[in-house]
Amino acid sequence: MRSAARVLLIQDDHFLAVKYKEKDRVFYALPGGGQKKGESLHTNFQSECQEELGINVKIGELLFVREWFNEELGVHQIEFIFECTPHRKIIDIKSEIPDPNQIGIEWLPISDMMNYIYPLRMREHLLAMFEGHANIVSVYLGEEN
Repeated sequence: MRSAARVLLIQDDHFLAVKYKEKDRVFYALPGGGQKKGESLHTNFQSECQEELGINVKIGELLFVREWFNEELGVHQIEFIFECTPHRKIIDIKSEIPDPNQIGIEWLPISDMMNYIYPLRMREHLLAMFEGHANIVSVYLGEEN
């Protein structure tokens, strides 16, 4: 089993997402990546933000925990999704070390979140939080895509 940290980064009513293409499918996911042996989640977080996004962030609250299984690849991963804020307004984003299949990084409107972000179950919780209907309490999302 491996673990990973993911970033929920909000700026000007938009959230940051990494755009991927696998075969004929295009999808978006929150930025982040796998934790290295002996590395804390916070250290992992900072290095992934620097590599994937070229930015430094202030790590906030843990929002979600998600399990991801892929039997075909033999993967069992636990993902920790944190709310983060930039140290300063983000103007330019570029990947130093892009993920395989990564084709871009985009700011997407929060109002369109239901159309974009994975895991699917997380969408409803985030939308409720942004619309002011609920305060997020850390949520275990289970096995979700």
